[in-house]
Amino acid sequence: MPALWWRRASLRTKIHLSYLALISVPLLVVALAAYGTATSTIEGNAQNFSAQLTGDVRANLDNYERQAERLTYYPFLDASVRSVLRRYQTGPAAGTPAYDDVEVMRAELSSLGHSRPDLAGIYVATSNGTLFHWTASGDLKPHPFSPRAEWYRGALRADPHTVYLPTRGQEMILVTTGKVVSLVRALHGARGERLGVVRIDLDAMTLADVAQRVSLGAQGRLIIATGAGAVVYPIYPDATTRMLARDIAARRGSSTPARPDRLQLDLAGQPLLATGDTSAASGWIVAGVVPTARLLAGAAHLRTFILGVAALCILAGMLCATLVLGRLTQPLRQLRAAMRRVEARDLTARIAAPSEDEVGQLAHGFNTMLDELRRLVDDVLRAQIHEREAELHALQNQINPHFLYNALESINMLALTHGDRDISRMVTSLGRLLRLTLSTADTLIPLDAELEHVRHYLVVQRTRYGERIAMEVDVDPALLDCLVPKLTLQPLVENALYHGLEPRPGAGRVVLRGVRDGEDLALTVEDDGAGMDGGQLAAVRARLEDGDEARRGGRSIGLANVHQRLKLYCGPAYGLRIASAPGEGTRVTLRIPRAQGAETGVDRGAETGVDRGAETGVDRGAIPVTRERNEDVSLAYRR
Repeated sequence: MPALWWRRASLRTKIHLSYLALISVPLLVVALAAYGTATSTIEGNAQNFSAQLTGDVRANLDNYERQAERLTYYPFLDASVRSVLRRYQTGPAAGTPAYDDVEVMRAELSSLGHSRPDLAGIYVATSNGTLFHWTASGDLKPHPFSPRAEWYRGALRADPHTVYLPTRGQEMILVTTGKVVSLVRALHGARGERLGVVRIDLDAMTLADVAQRVSLGAQGRLIIATGAGAVVYPIYPDATTRMLARDIAARRGSSTPARPDRLQLDLAGQPLLATGDTSAASGWIVAGVVPTARLLAGAAHLRTFILGVAALCILAGMLCATLVLGRLTQPLRQLRAAMRRVEARDLTARIAAPSEDEVGQLAHGFNTMLDELRRLVDDVLRAQIHEREAELHALQNQINPHFLYNALESINMLALTHGDRDISRMVTSLGRLLRLTLSTADTLIPLDAELEHVRHYLVVQRTRYGERIAMEVDVDPALLDCLVPKLTLQPLVENALYHGLEPRPGAGRVVLRGVRDGEDLALTVEDDGAGMDGGQLAAVRARLEDGDEARRGGRSIGLANVHQRLKLYCGPAYGLRIASAPGEGTRVTLRIPRAQGAETGVDRGAETGVDRGAETGVDRGAIPVTRERNEDVSLAYRR
């Protein structure tokens, strides 16, 4: 479709479009390259800025964690505290420490607890399950500790490293006043023996103060999460923050990202960029999450500016092209107008040559061509007048079919006068054969009309062959209305008589069958004559496919003629199929699409060519129309 439009477009339009392409393509390439470079630069700067902010938060977090981790060492520098803990490795049962030991531990822990305002609780659990504690609220749940507690077991598994627990409620006190983050670490004596586990709870708001020192804008999020994806900050995370934390932890933990400090995320179809780093002390992930669209906000303005400048350049170039093309194509438009006058048969149209360039030479050639064309038209007109006169003269010399039909009728009347009914029947059949053959009104006739044509042909041939030929017809009566091309079966029967039965001695038989084959009609003419060997059969089949064979047949209508007509009427898939064997006879099968006469509006009576004198310009009374049935040649239909 575009190619067709281009061929029909005017020269002015084609030059305009070509000039537009020459201007716009380089401009757009440069604009897109500039936009891509600027976008990459802006995005990289925004990513670096976001990464710098999250890096500052991570550095502050590392400092915060190191200070908190020092608290786990202070209580155990005192020899009396280490002595108490050693006694409870295998000492009294859990939950029943001695009063003096409790006082020693309380004094030490209380002193440590008041050293920092963000301390919410200090817990020391011995190996036998005894718990010494200090809390800012002072309220401890009864029997709060068990060696099976996860934080206790986690510290033992991580020994000698410190374990950082994410934000949660302070579960070991009666009244929860807020969220805490915790550090747990196994305790060892001077000789390396394990004395217990210390846990320090810190107010999470202090961690929030560290995180809130930087801002990522109204749409940005700062997330601190564990390596497993649990949220540490914000203290009260929503569902979206939890989902992003899990996604960031999973992506950073995999080997897929080329740069784990910069991850591309997707939130409900909105692309996000996550930048950050991992704390060296706790292993927590500090990530800044910002919508990509916000990072590229400046690039969008730059894109608009670049495209606007490119559009103005294209418009200016097209304006100049329009002015130049107007002057160049004006002579061509004049030539086109003159050619349209010539199309309207005005051979007086002429154009003035505006210059001596190519357009001027074209105008001069156009004028010369019109002069020569006018002379040729006059010559052709004179030749046509002479040709018409010759045709009229030839028509006057043609044989009038009316004379032939009247002559046959005279012979028929003479035969009846002398009582010779055989000659009368033969002349009647011959007249009907000639009427169908010479009729040119229709090319498709009902099957029963074609069979009637075959019957008249056999009446004529019976005069020659006598009792040597026998004809059988086995056709489903339901198929008699089907339309077939005129003069298709008679040539097949004629071929069976002349080439099948005549060469062999004695009587012979021709069988004509008609059956329905799916959506097609299959007609078969089979004889028990001489047949053909392989070479003869191959030669006949080759002549069928030779398009010139039918034309070389002169006045005879043979198999090649029928085959070629069927292919023209019905398509290349249809035609004749021939099978033969020496001494066994020949079978010719004709296949055409099945169509009823009622479906196509064909009048069966009008298709036979028997009583259609009005269509041929011949008086019906001049045609032999004897209705007497020929007892020797009859067509029996299958019931």
